[in-house]
Amino acid sequence: MIKKTLFVGLVAAAVGAWAMTSALALEQTNGTGKSHLGFTVGYNAKVDLTGNFEYQPTINGVDLDIHCNDYTKYTPTTTNNGFPKSIFNATNCFDRAGVQYYVHVEAVDRGEPGVASGDSLCITVKTFPGRTSTLNFKDCGTITDGNVQIHTDTQETIVDSGLPAA
Repeated sequence: MIKKTLFVGLVAAAVGAWAMTSALALEQTNGTGKSHLGFTVGYNAKVDLTGNFEYQPTINGVDLDIHCNDYTKYTPTTTNNGFPKSIFNATNCFDRAGVQYYVHVEAVDRGEPGVASGDSLCITVKTFPGRTSTLNFKDCGTITDGNVQIHTDTQETIVDSGLPAA
């Protein structure tokens, strides 16, 4: 009886872990507006690494229009205070002159409306490859316009073990 209970418990735990993974598979972060430094930004990042990013900063006196297609990393998490946070990176990023960039973003959704609630972005831009770049531009803090929205599918999956109710 102990072996059967242990087996059923392990199966239930595995199914529960699979259900949690499935729920997170629909997670995404999106928004438009102005960054902490007032630059135009728009993004849609998904846990399946699809999406796009547009950022129009002035770096070292040069106006840039950086576009990214798809991502190399997406990590859903929370802040120490429990607010939804996502971290995403992209290397398929280019400006109009064809210069390639590495972009790293940390987005925090503190509720609605975004600016009034204190939504924030931390955007780091480096020329590609990032690890050898001499450019390290950071635009971090509360957004000045717009909204950060982090969406998670929180539907519960009910699994019937087939065992009689206790």
